Amino acid sequence: MSEGLKDAALPAKFGLAGFSLFVGLPVLVGFSVLRETPVFWRNEGGYPIWLRDFVLTTYYPILLLNFIVVTLYGVLLVSAPPRMKRAFLLQFVILTLMTGGVLFSMIWIILDDI
Repeated sequence: MSEGLKDAALPAKFGLAGFSLFVGLPVLVGFSVLRETPVFWRNEGGYPIWLRDFVLTTYYPILLLNFIVVTLYGVLLVSAPPRMKRAFLLQFVILTLMTGGVLFSMIWIILDDI
């Protein structure tokens, strides 16, 4: 594969990280807060039923997709050309820290309810 074709795929790889950072992770944080709020699952909170169903059915697929993106960036970091390693390393660290933050907030909310 020529260098031009490899370089043409780079914006898509960076766009995947941007989408995960600016859309996927904030949605996961919001969903994890809603999932662990007892009032959310009862009719007392005023939340619509469709929102409960949406959170129930999409939380784990979005979390899985985020883990796939982090794994993909780990593989890209290993296989990246030397001139791109710094960019992939920075995105990998940011994605890993943000994903860890989502998991930490999810565990913190669960432990807080106990």
